[in-house]
Amino acid sequence: MDMRACSNVCGIRVTCASAAAVPTPASHTILSEGKTRRGQPVDVLLLDAQYRQTLVCMRVYAAAGLRVGAVACASEAWWAPSFKSRWCSLRVTAPDFELDADAYVNALLEQVDAYPARMILAAHDGSIAALRPRRSEIERRIALPLASEAALDIAVSKSRTLALAEDLGIAVPTSIPVSDIADVSAATAHLGYPVVIKPVQSWVERDGIGTRLSCGVAQTADQAKRTIWDMLSAGGDAVVQQWLPGRREAVSLFFAHDKFWARFAQVSHREWPLLGGASVLCESIPLPPDITSPSERLVRAMNLEGCSMVEFRRDQVGRPFLMEVNPRMAGSVALAVASGVNFPRLTYAWATGAPLQTVTSYQVGSRLRWLAGDIWNLKCVFDSQGQPDAPRRGQAVTRFLADFVRRPSALDLRALTDMRPGLAEMHKSVLVHAHGRIRRSSPVRWLTGYRKVT
Repeated sequence: MDMRACSNVCGIRVTCASAAAVPTPASHTILSEGKTRRGQPVDVLLLDAQYRQTLVCMRVYAAAGLRVGAVACASEAWWAPSFKSRWCSLRVTAPDFELDADAYVNALLEQVDAYPARMILAAHDGSIAALRPRRSEIERRIALPLASEAALDIAVSKSRTLALAEDLGIAVPTSIPVSDIADVSAATAHLGYPVVIKPVQSWVERDGIGTRLSCGVAQTADQAKRTIWDMLSAGGDAVVQQWLPGRREAVSLFFAHDKFWARFAQVSHREWPLLGGASVLCESIPLPPDITSPSERLVRAMNLEGCSMVEFRRDQVGRPFLMEVNPRMAGSVALAVASGVNFPRLTYAWATGAPLQTVTSYQVGSRLRWLAGDIWNLKCVFDSQGQPDAPRRGQAVTRFLADFVRRPSALDLRALTDMRPGLAEMHKSVLVHAHGRIRRSSPVRWLTGYRKVT
């Protein structure tokens, strides 16, 4: 694709695709040949260009005739899949929000001032956290489809979410807050091993540095203390929670104007990391009444407008327990779109004031596989033998190979008409692994864009 530099604003690098590369409506001005005049090169500006859901949104909006731009942090821009898409009309490289949130937001404000768009959409906990303190500045310039601050305050806090769920009569796992290593023994004595250790908030900041924390599992006191110490050192609070062995299910909802416009349920067959990670193989299922109704009650009580995912895990006898609520589009949103629930389109309509259309049904039995994540799931299985949620190595390999033949799945990021994003991700995975360039000593960081505390 022919790319030419268009402008440099506030330390950000902006490039526009040539007119021949991306079909666009005739009513829009196409910026090329290094022009820097003000105009409207895109309708939608998507943040977090390295994430799967960003690429899904880009393809949905491009198919609707919209021009779409993408933003990536400087450390991720070299490989970000959305930057490689044929539908990416504008590429913006901004400072890393985890290192300097204000510089990141300043770059975005300069960008939308120079090239106005109708909507800006965030896909990551860290970018949302960076935007929220300066939300009013952003919303004066461009539509930002986020729930209210009051709703987000509850949704991003696992302790507040679980407390509200208990008030609503929704089953939650037994959870014990831990603010000091000395509290670990009492918590684990009450719950027994294994235990799950979770951060109260997934995205935390300390000394100006942002970090995404993920949960861990412990089978001994030493493991529990190490995991909790790492979380506390990163600036987060922790809870010790009972481990549930059943399958992981989730309901995605679109709620706006006091009405649910769409519902979608899925089961996760494999995740990476193994416990509470991103789904790498998932399948659409009929809406289970025992998690759909509680999900709706919880989202309504929060007044959590927009797209959200409510996650549950079942116990030994199949009873569902609430895990968390994600107040954003899920990484596996491609499964919902392929099944007939177009959350990106609903989000754009909501943000721009267009009429919303109710989705009443979807295809059940669709499967989505994130191949790069599934490869890392297999590696985690080999490295985590004896841990909860880790099958035997032979069983894991058999399932991994059989899923190519027995029940083929759509491959996330892959599209015959837009191959470069998927190839870029796999090339990056091989390159970084082969040369030992795993940043911050964690494959989680370079492959998914967030840091894991181990």
